[in-house]
Amino acid sequence: MKNHYFILSVLMAATIHTVRAQVISFSMDEETVAKNTPDGWNEVQLPNGLPNFTEANTFYINDAQFGASTSSADNTKAIQAALDKAASSGGGMVVIPAGEWLFGRIRVGSKTVLHLCAGATLKLLPYSEQTHTLKDPYICGKSGASDIVIEGESKETSIIEGQGGPWWDAVEAKESGLQRGSIIRFSQGQRYLFRNFRIQNAPGTNLTLGQSGKGQHNTVHDVDIYAPDSGASDPSHNTDGIPIWTQYANIYNCNIDTGDDNVVTDSEAQYIHVWNCDFKHGHGASLGSYTTNMHHIIYENLTFDGTGCGFRLKSNVGRSGDVHDIIFRNCTMNNVATPIQITAWYDAVPSTPQTAEASPETKTTTTPEYHNILIQNVTATGYNTKNSNDKNYNGIMIYGRPESYVYDVTFDNVQISHRNGVRLFFCRNIKFINGCTFTKTRNSTTVPATAENLDAVMENSYQAEYTWNKEAASIQTAEAAPFPGRTLYTLQGISVDHQQRGVYIQNGKKTIFK
Repeated sequence: MKNHYFILSVLMAATIHTVRAQVISFSMDEETVAKNTPDGWNEVQLPNGLPNFTEANTFYINDAQFGASTSSADNTKAIQAALDKAASSGGGMVVIPAGEWLFGRIRVGSKTVLHLCAGATLKLLPYSEQTHTLKDPYICGKSGASDIVIEGESKETSIIEGQGGPWWDAVEAKESGLQRGSIIRFSQGQRYLFRNFRIQNAPGTNLTLGQSGKGQHNTVHDVDIYAPDSGASDPSHNTDGIPIWTQYANIYNCNIDTGDDNVVTDSEAQYIHVWNCDFKHGHGASLGSYTTNMHHIIYENLTFDGTGCGFRLKSNVGRSGDVHDIIFRNCTMNNVATPIQITAWYDAVPSTPQTAEASPETKTTTTPEYHNILIQNVTATGYNTKNSNDKNYNGIMIYGRPESYVYDVTFDNVQISHRNGVRLFFCRNIKFINGCTFTKTRNSTTVPATAENLDAVMENSYQAEYTWNKEAASIQTAEAAPFPGRTLYTLQGISVDHQQRGVYIQNGKKTIFK
């Protein structure tokens, strides 16, 4: 009889081990098809060199050799042990089964997939059990780690929970030395994929891509991000959804409802493409406030519902430079406080533009210089809220500097209806073309495409030059104007240094100069 019990126990243990070693189906075929690379850009690279996943390199954190448990107060060591095993195996998949798993900071090795099953929640340790002066991310790479995937089976039920409430309270209380690490940040290697999961209630930023230009080639899709609005009764603070500090990123099919920028590009962000995303609360599709060496950014096919801003380019002296080749197109906004804002005075707005002009600063390499920006096929409606300081909430705001004008900005088929009107300061060659309209609902004034100018809805302007629907309807869909450093060719293939009126080939496309 004892032998029978022994055999049965062995069989049961084998059965449990077999379940835990179940291989998860894995493919990146959909990402390959969905890359959507703009003309002239290099493709964003996906993780490569991943092993074939078998029972031998699939590691469940609750396997006996690791020992994670939903009843444990801290599974950090167990999860890290499984990740270390994957790294020492030349790559592998670490599986988080259904259930709630408390953890702290973990590091992922190269060629590793961290997989959250449906119903799985990775939950950060409570605020009371953490060091509050450490800014390291919670999920990051081992030194130089590349080719990593963080994925879930469901963006509704594969969850990373940040328990951020006490952290936000600490911000409000101005706790001395407080530091809040991003939930996820890989910044030493390259080629990362994030898909099919949800981050909620992060202490600070959620999914940060890169650092100081490192950590290139990121793909993010079908990721939901949530934290309470910064204007809520119990707000979150600085919970940016996806901040970007590096080159080459594709971000699509994401829903972001948070307390700060929904997606934001910062210094060293280049060749960033964001599309087919829904933004709820938050500060919109942003650029800055650190904008050094930032160019070639495309936001398109986005919906905004109740965000503080729509398209927002913001920076200041000492943290910027030459910012160009920026596109914002095919977007719809509802109840957005400031649909279009381009400002070189982040957190330091002068009392009047005349005050700024009276004391211009010396232009340096870190002075904001914004140019060659296209805002195309954008509709904004539904914002009628009266604020205590209405001048901060406008349908369009462009505020350059007396020593560095904003220039070459094209609004192409942009339709805006907003409580307040337009403010333009220190800017030139601002073009409204192809049937732009503007309605200021505060006094029921509409400027149609056939009007001569924006005077009827202009709240204030100073040292600003623009044209209203005077251009022919022939703008390129990808670019608003010639960008510096690109060679022009005649239709006969002869290069030219300076264009005159006519048709030229630029970056492989016909471009009309008038």
